[in-house]
Amino acid sequence: MKRTENKNYWDAKRLVQQYFNMLYLMKSNHGKPLDNMAWSNQIRVKRIASALSAFMGWKNVKDNPVDLILSVFDDWDFEKLFENSPIQEEDHAKMMALLKKAMNDDYQYNSLTRMDRSFHEDSSHIERDKLRDRQFMLHMLMRYRGAAEKLISHFDGLMEGTVGVYLCVLAIKESSIEPLKRSCEMIDDIIVLLLGDKFKQSFSEKKLMAEYDYPKETDDELLEWDCENY
Repeated sequence: MKRTENKNYWDAKRLVQQYFNMLYLMKSNHGKPLDNMAWSNQIRVKRIASALSAFMGWKNVKDNPVDLILSVFDDWDFEKLFENSPIQEEDHAKMMALLKKAMNDDYQYNSLTRMDRSFHEDSSHIERDKLRDRQFMLHMLMRYRGAAEKLISHFDGLMEGTVGVYLCVLAIKESSIEPLKRSCEMIDDIIVLLLGDKFKQSFSEKKLMAEYDYPKETDDELLEWDCENY
């Protein structure tokens, strides 16, 4: 899966990536009025909440957008995410192939993926184990991805003052941050597959505006506000 190119549509990968882009700010403002955030970030959060509501099939939601988003994504059980959203066998195979690609040790891979070995078996015990594995895998990937985004954002915005500092930052970016970004692309693909069938849809911004209270402000307006206020 490639990073979403069409900015007029929201698919699951765009939703996931925008969530992680705003995660640190949302957690800092959890339980607080939305207007504690800068205006441009309020709009970005409202966009995520609108798209998430569309995927979940929720209309006329009056909750604080930050609280709404975190109640779905920042939850150990992921009960709301997984409801009526199974993983198809083909998608499960894709997910396991991506995981195996990231691991050099086949023995470790085989010993850790009980979910893979039991996927074709049919019993209440196996189904329970599959759900637990899905919950645990998503929880760990979300934690990793959130921490990675925070590190990437720090170095993307770092100002270099002297030649020495510039070379130090450049070395870190080239040796660590760029590989981390590539890793995050793969992690995002796995997260999307873990979300299941409910997240195979995509929604145009026009539809989101008409049905899910998507903000009308454009990217250019947000950028202009940021330039004038930061």
